Amino acid sequence: MESLRSKITLSVEWQLILFFAITKLSIHLLTYDNYELHRDAYLYYAQSQHLAWGFVAVPPSIAFIGYIATSIFGNTVFALRFFPALIGAFSTILIGMTVLELGGKKKAVLLACAAYVISPAYLHVNTLFQPVSFNHFYWILSGYLILRMIHRKDPKMWIWIGLVFGLAFLNKYSIAFFILAFGMALLISEHRKLLFNQYFVVGLGIGLLIITPNLIWQYEQNWPVVSHMTQLRETQLIHVQASDFLLEQLLMNMQALLIWFTALLILLFNKKEKQYRIFGYLFIGVIVLLLAGSGKSYYTLGVYPILFAFGAYLIEKYTATKKYSNYVTGFLILFMVPVLYISLDLSGIPFRTPEQMSREAAFRWEDGRYYDIPQDMSDMRGWKEIGEEVKKLYLSLPGEERNEVAILANHYGQAGSVMFYGKQAGVPQPITFNDSFVLWAPDSLNTEYVIYIMGPWAEDIEERLQERYEIVTLIKTIENPWFRENGTRIFLCRYPNDSMKSLYTEGIRRLKDQYKRAGN
Repeated sequence: MESLRSKITLSVEWQLILFFAITKLSIHLLTYDNYELHRDAYLYYAQSQHLAWGFVAVPPSIAFIGYIATSIFGNTVFALRFFPALIGAFSTILIGMTVLELGGKKKAVLLACAAYVISPAYLHVNTLFQPVSFNHFYWILSGYLILRMIHRKDPKMWIWIGLVFGLAFLNKYSIAFFILAFGMALLISEHRKLLFNQYFVVGLGIGLLIITPNLIWQYEQNWPVVSHMTQLRETQLIHVQASDFLLEQLLMNMQALLIWFTALLILLFNKKEKQYRIFGYLFIGVIVLLLAGSGKSYYTLGVYPILFAFGAYLIEKYTATKKYSNYVTGFLILFMVPVLYISLDLSGIPFRTPEQMSREAAFRWEDGRYYDIPQDMSDMRGWKEIGEEVKKLYLSLPGEERNEVAILANHYGQAGSVMFYGKQAGVPQPITFNDSFVLWAPDSLNTEYVIYIMGPWAEDIEERLQERYEIVTLIKTIENPWFRENGTRIFLCRYPNDSMKSLYTEGIRRLKDQYKRAGN
């Protein structure tokens, strides 16, 4: 019995890894309901009710995860926040495994895992039901597999790398930046010979096989992701400035700056670590590619945990024989705590109230302007009230009217929230001329009653609605000063006229035509 117990006893390093993974998971599970779901979560939930090999803006993976989550836990906030929290814990384990693969011991594991677990950036990301959480996991896993291939001189790892790249592509197209940066880094490194073997070809084939269904879907729909990226560049990425992008690289993981920046310098300039220089090139490649493509600053977050692992390992390695080794480790851990506190407002972690954040900082949104709270925090307010109010209105209608009602929304946040909170009550799926909802919308408006959700930006909307319906009644105005769309109105409109029906038919036909290839 004693012999069996000794065999299953975990090393100190693995005890630390599991401790940090459990801590990471616990933080998110204990705070999952501090804020409502983010606007984008409602889009991905809606997609989970229309499973396909692709959608207008994203690949299919997030919809499948949403389907699994709500099938297990129901339409709850917990359901859509559970798997991002879980994948954050798995990412912690991967970081620890990367340290162990390098030969790091307990101090290195402690530094690397702590840097990740208390990072404001990843604390924020892993609260969101978005592809980004899973994207980070795939980037970290890719880095670990590349390290194993190089460290063990094992070209068979190409098979696993190809598999992970394929799955990552089905999660978020931004893996293309990692793949391209890795390819360039590999070509200029001493490891380029790893390309010339049959396992690379097999791995490439596996990756292409995995992504083919999504590419076919995109082709059949006339590549909507291209239109989406064009629109994104014109409306959001146009506000990205190189100076802000580079500054935010320092701020996003400021608590671990001494760790990851140390890693970058040693990897690029220390000849003793030349075998790992490819990872320094990889980091620089990602930064350069995203700068060139006007990418948002947080697109780089997937590569930093790899530097956490290298930085922790290298710091331990070069101080191991020094008397001050423990002081270095202690200082780096203590450094993280006050910096984390400072970074709380900069990152917008959903642990503080909007009132607290508004008193201490100003926050730059995607439109280039500054506001009282972070954009993501403002996007986690108001949606539940919209969904619940529409459900309440729908259920208040007589049975014959319920069978003759359509719900029109401005965008996927409104429409998705109505789907999420109204499903159990049988609320019909809302219609919006936005994102993937276009693909699901009926070709004509044939109902006598319309519940119309309108954002605060159209001041004359009631007058315009009265021109298109016989009876228009304002039912509810959403009042929440921290809601990005404070002032959103919900109308009940009766008897649309012919001009309204024609306007709808022409609009939805024009949008759907954009997603169809000529001759289909």
